[in-house]
Amino acid sequence: MLIPKFECKEGEAIALVGPSGCGKSTFLNLIAGILNPSAGDIYIDTTEITSLSRAGSSAFRLSEIGLIFQEFELVEHLSVGDNILLPSYLGTRKDHAATEGIAKDFARDFGILNHWNTLPGNLSHGERQRAAICRALGARPRLLLADEPTGNLDPANKHKTLELLHSSAKEHNQGLLMVTHDLELVDAFDAVIQFEDLNQHKLT
Repeated sequence: MLIPKFECKEGEAIALVGPSGCGKSTFLNLIAGILNPSAGDIYIDTTEITSLSRAGSSAFRLSEIGLIFQEFELVEHLSVGDNILLPSYLGTRKDHAATEGIAKDFARDFGILNHWNTLPGNLSHGERQRAAICRALGARPRLLLADEPTGNLDPANKHKTLELLHSSAKEHNQGLLMVTHDLELVDAFDAVIQFEDLNQHKLT
């Protein structure tokens, strides 16, 4: 896949759209440093992601990137609250009390604060998705990478999620890259990138 120079500015929200299998999730994983590109460089601010060691890349993700995975990736033996706070526990930030307060505010906004001590297996599909979103937002990352964050939500929570992602990006100068198949949502973004099929080997 040939990708020309791409830039997401602070506070900018960009939607990534295109058919299934065209590389949108791979693109997010490359930016997050989960995958390594075969060529080219990836920078987040002044940090060259592609030059980091595996441990360095993991540490950078925990402190600077909020990830919302398509399959949620919750830790099943941890409570909802511990899942939301996991980046704080594993990262370098020391003010855990303030982080917990922020995380609980998000959990309240998303209607899952009453599940704070519940295991993920006892949540509905939509509640699991909302917990994953709270985990990404609660650490106040520099960059938000969201892979279909509204795909399992009802209309009311879908629009609340989009509103909170956008408001977080604007208020805290976070870049927001969001994969979506819901074309009704893209008008709310600053820019839209259309992925073509990988067989065409380019991004438009």
